[in-house]
Amino acid sequence: MKPLAIWVIGFVVVIGVFALVVNVVRDTSRVFVVVDGSFPMNGVWNQVPDELDKIDDRRYSEFALATEKSLVHSWSDRLRLGAVSPFAPCGFDEAVGYTEIAEADDLILITTPASCTTADQFTDWEIILLTPGGS
Repeated sequence: MKPLAIWVIGFVVVIGVFALVVNVVRDTSRVFVVVDGSFPMNGVWNQVPDELDKIDDRRYSEFALATEKSLVHSWSDRLRLGAVSPFAPCGFDEAVGYTEIAEADDLILITTPASCTTADQFTDWEIILLTPGGS
């Protein structure tokens, strides 16, 4: 019985060390999120924090956040929207010019179908469409 116990303990230690090494050397992915901050987002703005929380739950990631009008924060371990609120007409021309786009592994746009079209500018992006009454 003693050899079996020693083998089990040795096996558990080897697996634990392997898991620790994999955890430490794993690359961090960079996720850049753009939140549409235009007038059409007023009806769904209360859903934005929940979507950011879902994105923020990704393991081994760091995040940068912007609206289509300005950078909210560069690379960080959390997404923090702060006091941003929707204003002004829709226009994504500035949103595709952030330097964080070139550094990111994943690109995400949070918008609503009522906002301006995204087909041309966000072809390689994950687009999260928020709808009134959605959750």
